[in-house]
Amino acid sequence: MSRISRVLARLPWTRLKHGFQHGIRRRFFRHEGSPPYQLLDSDRQHVKEMLARNHFATWHVISYYYVHDAFGEEVLNMRRIESLDREGRFWQTHVRGFSHPDGFVVCPHFELCPVEQPASHLDKVGLSAPIGMKKAKAIWEANGVDVLEESTPEGSTSGASEPAP
Repeated sequence: MSRISRVLARLPWTRLKHGFQHGIRRRFFRHEGSPPYQLLDSDRQHVKEMLARNHFATWHVISYYYVHDAFGEEVLNMRRIESLDREGRFWQTHVRGFSHPDGFVVCPHFELCPVEQPASHLDKVGLSAPIGMKKAKAIWEANGVDVLEESTPEGSTSGASEPAP
C-alpha cells in the first residue's frame, strides 16, 4: 500500500462529508425571514414518530436541509406522497422542522414531488403553505399535540386559539 493510500484510508470521510454539506447549507441554502410555521407543544422525536406513523419518510438523497434566520438549522425533513393529479403529476406534503426553546417549529407545505417533476418543483409551481399547514394540523390534532402558535402565509402570527388577523 502506498503512503498516499494509507493517508487516505485514515481520513475521517464521514466527518469531512458532513462538514462539506454543512458549509454548503450555510452558504447557499440560507433563507431570510420566517416561512409560514406552526409552533408545536412537542419535541423533534415525537414529531418524527407521528409523521412516520402517518406514512411520512425522510428523503435525504433528494432534499437539502435549510438554514432560516428565524429558526436556525433544520433538524427534521420528512415528506409523504399525497396524490396523483389528472396530468399524471405526483404531489407531496413536505414538513421541515426546527428546534425551538418553547417546543418544536414545523414548516409544512404542499408541492409537486421533486422526483417526478424536478424543474416544476424548483420553480415552486403549485407550492401551497396553507394546504400543507392544514394537512399537518390534522395530524397534530389527531395525536393530541397542541399548536401553540401559527403564522399565516403573509407572515403575521397569532395564537392558535385566536382567529387569524
